[in-house]
Amino acid sequence: MTTRTLDVHRVSRESLRAIAAGNPSEVDLRLLSSAQRSQLLLVLRALLDHAGTASHRTRQHDGVPPAERAWRLLCTAQRHAPEAVETVLADPSVMAWALRLLRRLSGSGAPASAPLWADLGQFHALAAAAALRAGVPAVLRVPAHRGMVWIPGAGVAGPVARRRWSEAEVRVGDADAVVRGELTEVRLPRPLAGSAPGWRPLRELLRAAPGPGKEAAAGPWLDTVTPYRDFTQSPKSPGRLAERRLRMWQDRLAGAYVLLERECPADAAALTATVRALVPRSFQTLRGGQVASASSLDAYGAITLSLPYDEVQTAAVLVHEMRHQQLNALLSLVALVRVADDGPAGAGERRLYYAPWRSDPRPVHGLLHGVFAFAGVARFWRVHRRQVTGTEAQRASFEFAVLREQLREAVDALATAEDLTEAGRLFVDENAALVRQWQDDDVPDGPDALARHYCALRRALWRARHLEIPESAAERIATAWTAGRAAPPRPPSVLRSRLESIRLDTFGPLARLRLSAPEHFVRRRKAYGRDPTRRAEYAAVAGDTELAAAGYAEWAAQDPLEPEAWIGAVLILPERTTGPGAALLLDRPEVVAGVRQAVAAAGGGYPDPLQLAAWLGTSGDQPVRTAPHALSARGMESVPGQV
Repeated sequence: MTTRTLDVHRVSRESLRAIAAGNPSEVDLRLLSSAQRSQLLLVLRALLDHAGTASHRTRQHDGVPPAERAWRLLCTAQRHAPEAVETVLADPSVMAWALRLLRRLSGSGAPASAPLWADLGQFHALAAAAALRAGVPAVLRVPAHRGMVWIPGAGVAGPVARRRWSEAEVRVGDADAVVRGELTEVRLPRPLAGSAPGWRPLRELLRAAPGPGKEAAAGPWLDTVTPYRDFTQSPKSPGRLAERRLRMWQDRLAGAYVLLERECPADAAALTATVRALVPRSFQTLRGGQVASASSLDAYGAITLSLPYDEVQTAAVLVHEMRHQQLNALLSLVALVRVADDGPAGAGERRLYYAPWRSDPRPVHGLLHGVFAFAGVARFWRVHRRQVTGTEAQRASFEFAVLREQLREAVDALATAEDLTEAGRLFVDENAALVRQWQDDDVPDGPDALARHYCALRRALWRARHLEIPESAAERIATAWTAGRAAPPRPPSVLRSRLESIRLDTFGPLARLRLSAPEHFVRRRKAYGRDPTRRAEYAAVAGDTELAAAGYAEWAAQDPLEPEAWIGAVLILPERTTGPGAALLLDRPEVVAGVRQAVAAAGGGYPDPLQLAAWLGTSGDQPVRTAPHALSARGMESVPGQV
């Protein structure tokens, strides 16, 4: 498609440090984007090489020519108008389609719902889009999904047919362009961003409204129509976004871009250079709740997210996903994590870690992604909290305090990870240096106390759900407890991940609600009445320790196997009343949980967790503060530093 010599993409040590620290230069950002473009060209070339063989495995519809013809048209369009082809290739859905098809042809992809001829035929849709933008006359046969024809980088036309899969014709002339199917035809507008019957364009969002003497700044596409916009399902039919909802997206996004340009210029520049498309998700985000958002290795430049509840949360989410995008691009150039040695059996062992922002154990690659993404979010909240007052400052201080503690734990874990490369260790060191600087920042007492409570709760719950002691050891200790003997030594813990036991986080959203909208928090607290779970959590967040203790006690009585009830009860105890038992219960709740179940199984009922923990604390072993140590996915490795 190009006669230029392919660039060799190299990341210097200085660029790696700058990207890791969240301060990439314009040259660094261009390098990441350029590398992704080169990867796309290689994938398209590989598809072209496979297409001829693949066409023999599928029903070839009359009028659907070989992929080579589409490739030649792409080359012609590039010679006429290179910028037109670049616009088409910049659509993140093009990479999503190409990579999924390449995996399908190599036999390594997930089962596909589209017939192979239709997947291959999208090559012609790509060429049609380039011809349209370059003004190159052409006639092409393309696939239509439920009558809709994809024009990459522009939108979809139709429906022009009724069947689930059919063929359509795209005819590009000197002055007009028509998409014609078995039922009807759609005349495409010029420019393609305009409106026309049967035409659903990608909506370009404005980063800022026009003002005196300045034009509106164009932002990313809002993609509700592209068939490959979804990271898990494709092809997907177009969705509909009502004008009122569209205005809400426009307002939130425009406000977020203005906020970032004012407070975090480096993030604003990186966001503009990185993110090309936003894909709305149907998920209701309540005030204080979290946004559902995601990025994909297959779609550089695309973010899927639910509508945030205000522009500040929008900015935080965009920074978070933009960081994931940058790291995805960087990992295509630099190995930060060593590839696991699968060994002769082909079943390499993954080491798993506690990622404080996740409820499930994560491999080092996932922990690294989390550290980089949340370091960007923490920096945003650190700056923002100094620009605002009142409840907004309280909310921002809480978010910053939570993330700096979580990041401290995570970078400490990565510092001991053996599977980082030299470049990976340099990358982590840059993040760790930032996190160390943040530990000395002053945070108001209210948000700081809630943040420490929240982090301790998540840490203890993770251990209680995913770690355990051997059953034989639990039975031996239970026998000693029942007989009134001294506590035996505590055994090492092993990983036994129990994803089915994960409970939706509610404490964090309640803490955010109390800090950002205290009156709304009070109203919602009254509405929950006698439910002991929510009554305990609301009271704990409000600082009402007496009601919280009663709620946790009732919750524990109703569900003695739920560790959150007794962990929450210990966390609300005044510091002056806590002792070795409380410390051990929070540091190693899996020991307490295992012995309680063993005592109950032997007919002794469920002992009081705090009393049992106090007894266990007399074994002579010193309880240690929980740290996110690496664990074996096979559960055969003990937790370092604990006895």
